[in-house]
Amino acid sequence: MSHDREHLTLVWFRDDLRVDDHEALTAARADGQVIGLWIRECRDDDGLGPRPLGGAARWWAHESLLALESELAKLGIPLLFAAGSAADIVPRAAADLKVNAVRWSRRYAPASRDLDAQIKTQLTDAGCPAHSHCGALLVEPWTTSPQGGDFYKVFTPFFTAVRDRAVGEVLPPPAEQKPLSDARRKSLDGLPWVRSLDGLGLLDGTDTGSGDFASARTPQWWRTTVAEHWNPGCREALRRLQELSEAIDDYAESHDIPADPDSTSGLSPRLRFGELSPRQLLATALDVPEVNEDDRHAWIRQLYWREFSWHLTYHLPNIETEPMRPEFARFPYEDDPEALEHWQDGTTGIPLVDAGMAQLWQTGWMHNRVRMTTASFLTKNLLVHWWHGEQWFWDTLVDADEANNPMSWQWVAGCGADAAPYFRIFNPERQRERFDPDGEYVNRWLGHGPGGLTPAERDHEPIVDLKTSRQAALAAYDRMKSETQ
Repeated sequence: MSHDREHLTLVWFRDDLRVDDHEALTAARADGQVIGLWIRECRDDDGLGPRPLGGAARWWAHESLLALESELAKLGIPLLFAAGSAADIVPRAAADLKVNAVRWSRRYAPASRDLDAQIKTQLTDAGCPAHSHCGALLVEPWTTSPQGGDFYKVFTPFFTAVRDRAVGEVLPPPAEQKPLSDARRKSLDGLPWVRSLDGLGLLDGTDTGSGDFASARTPQWWRTTVAEHWNPGCREALRRLQELSEAIDDYAESHDIPADPDSTSGLSPRLRFGELSPRQLLATALDVPEVNEDDRHAWIRQLYWREFSWHLTYHLPNIETEPMRPEFARFPYEDDPEALEHWQDGTTGIPLVDAGMAQLWQTGWMHNRVRMTTASFLTKNLLVHWWHGEQWFWDTLVDADEANNPMSWQWVAGCGADAAPYFRIFNPERQRERFDPDGEYVNRWLGHGPGGLTPAERDHEPIVDLKTSRQAALAAYDRMKSETQ
């Protein structure tokens, strides 16, 4: 179709902050001209919409949107910002801008999916076609299911079923568009629902959406800590993607070594905010030359773990708060605010746990091996409900998303689908001896937690005995089983 200056599409960006391999954007440019929109959304009274961003993720979103605005401007595409209810803003924007269509990349969490369906109906009823596109997943959840079942609840058969599926070619960025007409550009001025990026309040420490957690305690902590370790944006993401071979090389052996900077790719926040598509990552991983096939397979397997998390989230609307294994609703967790605060502050007296929590606070990220260890310590040695840890990670991780975060916490806690057996309790001292034998990781991060404690100030006795607390956790598990039989 030739480009018609009179055909205008509104592309609603969400967690797809890129111009490469963007199906909605590509389709919109094929029809004509484009205006972009991003909304800082809030959930409505019925609970519809995405989970409000935590503190570290809000910082990342602001910086990534700044980069996206620049990239779109190079293509002649303006990006508008708004805040509030998407159910109100999107139809109003479509009407005020007199667009011919609205396009977006699909979301898969039930509360967001239901909202998008509602908005699509509103737009259609108003005579404005709305189109959704694949862009966040390799395998859309409704396209796969086990024979005789509703959805996969175990990763390995899921991976076997989907790993060889064709996912299509990576799309190039769209061509630059001609300038908007004077009338159309004038229509952007003075719209009452439009805000500046700074006006969205992503950096002001308000409305964490997750209670009195990290960003509420110290409202601008991420601007002096996390910002020193990351450079958000789709252009930087593409540059980092070209270095993927370093992360894949020896991945099968090195990915559990937290002190090794090349043990992981560091692309998880890029994927979480859609600065890169999973298709770009898969295509690059498959194309990396001269790496061991076992390393390549191990890295790609992790990419599909993310797919599995979203597969579960699509089918389980209450994954944020309810255990996937219902018997765990009776698990006798303890109400221990003091223990929780020690864990959050990284002052448990357990070196690997404290180092991990310090890395999280300082960088907005934590190595996955240490994530599992710190989560196991909270839920099994301290017997604190996994939800409290999930909330803390939601507010402090730059890569926390609505699927991976709760699914991973439930996996460690033993109450999730495909969960590790409950009696698998990570001993943090053994984990340290095995994966940080020289103490490089621990020494690097101790002294950099929320309170800025020095190593000497942190030198205190562990708040629990690992052996005794493990026995208490197993006893609690036995009590839960006896009560549900």
